Order: sequence, then C-alpha cells, then structure tokens
Amino acid sequence: MYKEVLMSMSENGDSREIVSKTSADEMEILVFTIQDQVFGVDVLQVREILMPSPVDKVPHGHPSVEGVYMPRDILITVINLADYLGIGSNPEEKTLFIVADAERLNAAFRVNRVLGIERISADHIEKAEASFGRQGVLTGIVRVNGKLISLINFAEVVEDIAP
Repeated sequence: MYKEVLMSMSENGDSREIVSKTSADEMEILVFTIQDQVFGVDVLQVREILMPSPVDKVPHGHPSVEGVYMPRDILITVINLADYLGIGSNPEEKTLFIVADAERLNAAFRVNRVLGIERISADHIEKAEASFGRQGVLTGIVRVNGKLISLINFAEVVEDIAP
C-alpha cells in the first residue's frame, strides 16, 4: 500500500501530518511537461519542486548534466530531461526543477511545467513500446483526462547518467 505524508502548518504555527492513502493497485503521479509532451513520475520519487537557479558547469560530465547547484547547503546535480530524452528544448521557455530522491545522487530534473498530481490505477498503465532509446526509463503510458502520459523512472535516468 502506498502512503503519502504531507506536512501542513496549523494556525498556531505547529506542523501536523496529513496522511493520504491509496490502495495497493493505485499510485499517485506528478504530471509535468517538456515542450508539448506530457510525462509523469511516481510521487514517491519526488522530494520537492524548486524554481531554477544558476547552475555551475561540471567538466567531463554526462552531456545531459547541466552542472550542479547548492540550495540550502545540499549539492544537487541538474539534469536537463529534455536533452536526455532527445526532445530538444527552447532556452527561453520557463522551467522548473523537480528534485528527486535518487539512490546515489541528489538530482534535479529540469522540466517546463508541473500540471499537478493524478491518482491512477496500475491496471490502466500500458506497456511502453519505446523508451526514448534507453532501457527502463519509460515504464509505461497511461491516459488521464484524455491525455497520454508517459511514465518516467527518475532512478533509471540517474543510473544511466551515473552508473
């Protein structure tokens, strides 16, 4: 069973937990866009969403790694997800960072927009026939509100970039 714990502030300033449960055959995904394509990632892989900050380049890195930055004294590697997936990006378009809980690397994925969180049934996920040329990155496709959402596994992206 999935369990999501959200923190909120009460009126007197104390934090309290709000627990949202989903059944074993459901999951919640964070839905986002890159260019005109819609993607989703399991919310359990997401730590936070941040406004982009200047990034320091890193020599001899993976071509999709923009560099690193340090919000709140934590070194985070920035991955340009559009570049990694071979989609192409418009440098003038607004972006956000989705910071992921990856096993061996603090990673922020640059995306265009976050559309929200959707609860989906595992039964509705269809097998992905193509995975942007990388094995295991695209875990499936699901239709939500008439839109096809490609589900991405951020851990597989990190494993490919930093094996």
